[in-house]
Amino acid sequence: MSKILCIDYGKKRIGLSITNSIRSIAFGLDTVNSNNIICTLYKYLKYEDIDTIVIGLPIRFDNSLFPIEKDIKKFIKIINNKYPKLIIKRIDERFTSKIANYYLINTRLKINQLKKNKNFLDKDKISATILLQEYIKY
Repeated sequence: MSKILCIDYGKKRIGLSITNSIRSIAFGLDTVNSNNIICTLYKYLKYEDIDTIVIGLPIRFDNSLFPIEKDIKKFIKIINNKYPKLIIKRIDERFTSKIANYYLINTRLKINQLKKNKNFLDKDKISATILLQEYIKY
């Protein structure tokens, strides 16, 4: 079975996550500068068996869309033109950043207590992982 890649799209940074081959677990993959996303995407699509990309849908509490949705739609158009066989799915991304922040605050406290390296803590990658885990639950 092919893997699913998830994108948490932001103006400056983009979080990426990926499933295992049986699509049961989501793993944080990377955080990239938004200027490098096409090259990074190419790399993962070349070396991983990915047939679906899940992209967060930035919905406000009143169900209107955040302005970044225009950029996301342009990005999706680029993906569709370059990789027409890829399946693109959207998922409501409300609360994912708050959940990621909560996770980071709690994890950082524990890490600071243990004096370990914090480099693996990355809100964008964690948000993408939360999004993807939500997607594969259903």
